[in-house]
Amino acid sequence: MKAIVLGNGHWGPALASVLKRNISSVKIWDQKGKIEKADVYVICLPVQTIRNLLELAQIENSDKIMIINGSKGIEKETYKLPNEIVKEIVGNKINYFCLIGPSFAEEVIDKMPTIVNIGYENESNKKIIKKIFETNYFRVKLTRGIKALELSSALKNVYAIACGLSDGLGYKMNTRIQLICLAIEELHKLVHIKSSVRVGTIGDLILTCNSMESRNFRFGKMLATTKVEEIIKTINEAVEGAQTIESVRKYHMPLLNFIADVVKTDDPKTVKKKFKKFLAF
Repeated sequence: MKAIVLGNGHWGPALASVLKRNISSVKIWDQKGKIEKADVYVICLPVQTIRNLLELAQIENSDKIMIINGSKGIEKETYKLPNEIVKEIVGNKINYFCLIGPSFAEEVIDKMPTIVNIGYENESNKKIIKKIFETNYFRVKLTRGIKALELSSALKNVYAIACGLSDGLGYKMNTRIQLICLAIEELHKLVHIKSSVRVGTIGDLILTCNSMESRNFRFGKMLATTKVEEIIKTINEAVEGAQTIESVRKYHMPLLNFIADVVKTDDPKTVKKKFKKFLAF
């Protein structure tokens, strides 16, 4: 079996390090040259680049091919999730999975005990996928909830911005937990969070909303004092929550809309006033 990891940022090499424990041939595409043919393709790219990448890759639409998405976000122009983009470009015959859960790349590389969800659509190859990803420190929980996982993983990045902003404005844990509880309530209204997807929904949300390791949390914290353009330059990496921000308005959720408004206003001088007014709901 041969696996190609599409993406050489943080998450790509982390998942490659897991796969190498179970597969003899694992390569990371360095965004240069032709993408080789493989049995397994793992997508670890900013969501806004997936469409162009797949058009370049020309992956065969075959039930012998497995595509595992590890990217989190919503495509700006179409509001599509990764699974919808992949099926549109590659086709419906491929076996599609998504790997989502509370997992920082550096800790996976350091072999810290980790649990993730792998979402699937049909029974075909699910046992193989579990086998090639699971190790003595990287635990996999299979579930049918692809939409719940991909939508939650996109929105949790926006919720992490809210928690980072709270921290940047000097609020403490009580306030952050209030925001997290509101985020969970909104997720429950948007997706069916059954027990099998709690790792990749609630678990991923809690991790991302509570650590400076999260680029989205850092982005939110800097919003308290810094313009968006300068924040992006400083972080100098893809901030999926910021790229997803306008897409979340379609869900008509108070906290999502609030963060979208704050980022669009892009005025640190008025952020604290807006945040205090929002908390008074």
